[in-house]
Amino acid sequence: MIALAVALVLLATAGGVVAASRDDGGADTRLSEPSPTTQPPPPSSTAVPQSRSQTTKQIDAVRDRLEGVRQLRFRRPVPVNLVTPAKLADQLLREIDAETDERALRQQGRALELLGELRPGTDLPRLIRSVQAESVLGFYVPGKPPAKGRLYVRSDRGLDPYAEFVLSHELTHAVTDQHFDLTRSDRLEAAGADDQLTAYSGLVEGDAVLTMQRYLTLKLDARQQAEVARAAAGERTPRLDAAPAALRESLLFPYQTGAAFVNMLYQSGGYAAVDRAYRDPPVSTEQLLHPERYLRRDQPQPVTVPDLAGRLGPGWRPAATVEWGEFDSRLVLEGELPTTTAELAASGWDGGRLRTFERGGRTAMVLRTAWDSAQEAREYCDATSRWAGSRFGSPAGPSRWSGLGQQTILLCQGTHVAWLSAPDGPTLDRLRAGLGPP
Repeated sequence: MIALAVALVLLATAGGVVAASRDDGGADTRLSEPSPTTQPPPPSSTAVPQSRSQTTKQIDAVRDRLEGVRQLRFRRPVPVNLVTPAKLADQLLREIDAETDERALRQQGRALELLGELRPGTDLPRLIRSVQAESVLGFYVPGKPPAKGRLYVRSDRGLDPYAEFVLSHELTHAVTDQHFDLTRSDRLEAAGADDQLTAYSGLVEGDAVLTMQRYLTLKLDARQQAEVARAAAGERTPRLDAAPAALRESLLFPYQTGAAFVNMLYQSGGYAAVDRAYRDPPVSTEQLLHPERYLRRDQPQPVTVPDLAGRLGPGWRPAATVEWGEFDSRLVLEGELPTTTAELAASGWDGGRLRTFERGGRTAMVLRTAWDSAQEAREYCDATSRWAGSRFGSPAGPSRWSGLGQQTILLCQGTHVAWLSAPDGPTLDRLRAGLGPP
């Protein structure tokens, strides 16, 4: 995982100028945090080119101020690179390419096409690269130097207030990485814990969003805050705006929902509570969406989908395997149903797994989910039936739909639900027989 500060962060935080405050009487006060009126003013924007030594001193000052805001001290230096937009995009794409399994991502993209979240024929790796290259303001690579533990911020004007604002976000990633090891995300990805990774990303990005907001209000004066707001208002992301809604929502989720989650922790116990969450992080998007379930440690139940390639016939092979969360369930339903309906239907989620199988250019899919109760499962089934009717038209049989090159069936039994899709009826029948009960 590359920790990104993207332009859409500003959308998620109302332009980046939302004040985050609380009664700090119960907060961790290991580091003092004097009033901004008693601090030397941060460096102001200037059109005069800055020398390397000037920039280094300014970055060191931002780091020191960030320690006071975040209430953590840096354990080692962090290489900071201020680069032009073109150089930032180029460096980011190199980092993304090094970490991306394009084949696996294309397989996931095909599954999202079958669910209506992507247009047929979408090149998902290319789409993600183009959106991120356009919208990234800065990023941090978790880990230890020299290969890792470095950050980049987009700026061709030196460390002006806007670059300083973005830098505070990335320095938050850097200092928490040094204390709590953000390479946990790599291990989650390697384990195929997709929903858990999204939840962990929400903690990481939510912390950085909250801290950059606090840095803005505590360490930048009114003129500098106004300059940050003007720069944020001028950000344009046409590729993101034109991207499928599900992709936009997925990119926003760790920042928007993560910020709400971390703010809840901060309001209840200051940064000490946030720090404890790194040691015991949320394990599902359910916990991020419903913080009370995190507090009572409502754990999802394991859901598996067996390898059914052999049951489908010669030439079929396993393809994508994705841990499927509440957020994923909601996104799919939102493709055809009102947002409130989708949120209510998905709120009883208790576990899920998606798996696809491929032969040539054909794909078969099983999406299996578990729910908190039989009633919650029925509500989800009802919503999924309405979603399928809107997507495919009238049923072709009991809980079966046909269209858009798919043969599909919805299986509901007790607290478990399965959505099956195949390119033809016989393959769907073999998929259903191989799976058994949902």
